[in-house]
Amino acid sequence: MIVRNFAVELGRQAIAVALAALLAVPLWGASNIPILGTVADSQFATVRGIALANGTNIYDGDIISTGDKGNAWISMPGGAGILLGAQTQVQISRQEERGPVDFDLSEGTVKFHSTTVTFVEGLLYDATIRPADSPDASGYIEMTSPHSAIIGSDKGNILIVTEHNGASRIIPAGSAIAVSLVPFQESNRTARKRWGLIVVLGTAVIGGLVVLALVWSHHQKFESPSDFPQ
Repeated sequence: MIVRNFAVELGRQAIAVALAALLAVPLWGASNIPILGTVADSQFATVRGIALANGTNIYDGDIISTGDKGNAWISMPGGAGILLGAQTQVQISRQEERGPVDFDLSEGTVKFHSTTVTFVEGLLYDATIRPADSPDASGYIEMTSPHSAIIGSDKGNILIVTEHNGASRIIPAGSAIAVSLVPFQESNRTARKRWGLIVVLGTAVIGGLVVLALVWSHHQKFESPSDFPQ
């Protein structure tokens, strides 16, 4: 009886593992969906509602969320990647086969690294955040509230372009700016793009003391599982 019960329990565990593996792959046919990255390290994170395990492939359109003490490092070809802090949600996508990999930030904090092999850019409401000159650059976005954020550069110049007015702003390496989100009335916009991004404080290098405090807070609380290759 003990042997039989043990066999039954093993069978249940095998089914559970197989089911978890199945649910970790999109049900609409993963063979037709591009793999954009692989989970290099994570804790208290989910994708499609399933716990995110190291080695999990990240597909075009996947939404990744982290818990209160969670984080996730998504590695991409050529040393590129994105690092999610705690209480963060992003959707990862690619519009064109050889186009940039986008991460659309809904909440939380993301650090990203772009390379010549994989160009990475962030989306924050109607703004695009990407390397300005060389593709080899690193930056971060931290939403400090539902309607405000800090955008900074750790390496290389970072460019912000806003759709609602076509404005652009370059953040030099080692600098940051604070931004705010303002509502628009255009009915033809999507729900998220009815909010536009505006710069409310200048770069830290030209004396934005409030920004300096925010950036210091960002570096103090953003504990990554590893660092990006330089």
